[in-house]
Amino acid sequence: MVIVGGGRRGVGRMVAAACVGGLLLGAAGCTAAPKPAPPSPTPTIIPIFASDEEALAAATEAYSNYLRASDEILMDGGQDPERIREFTSTELANSEIGSYREAQAQNLRSTGGSAFSNLTIQSVEPGPGTKDVVTAYVCSDVSVVDVLNEAGESVVSADRPDRTPFEVTFDLTENSAPRLVVASVAVWKGDGVCG
Repeated sequence: MVIVGGGRRGVGRMVAAACVGGLLLGAAGCTAAPKPAPPSPTPTIIPIFASDEEALAAATEAYSNYLRASDEILMDGGQDPERIREFTSTELANSEIGSYREAQAQNLRSTGGSAFSNLTIQSVEPGPGTKDVVTAYVCSDVSVVDVLNEAGESVVSADRPDRTPFEVTFDLTENSAPRLVVASVAVWKGDGVCG
């Protein structure tokens, strides 16, 4: 075979060009736009309560326990106020304990017992959490409650309302058997709760 006029270099260039072209094509294939990642699955929210009825039952039990403990402490003249901690958030317990100690310092005690009606769920948090899990309205009834001083005289104002609407929030305890506890109690200015 006779190669004329630098044909060998021409073939070498062609081979080199083919190799470089192959490398470029291969590289282009490797650097093609990546496929978009599949969307992350949306986390499944497991509801705290199976139904509104279950939330209502839990809130009713929690509020009943709170009122009963509060009444017992006040009937005992404010003694052993730490009992309220089992039924309230830490913040509410600290506030309530201060009030019970003030009653004890003034030698006040209550008689009768608080009641409530029309507990209605306002909202329930849909997923896990511990704060303000349930918010409800309730009508508090203190019509048979009296507060007496050391001499046994009533110190209740004559214009105290017997029934007062409240907005109540509930937290979820974080212990092994979670349950609702009362987190806050505030007078509700709206209508219809004590209707």
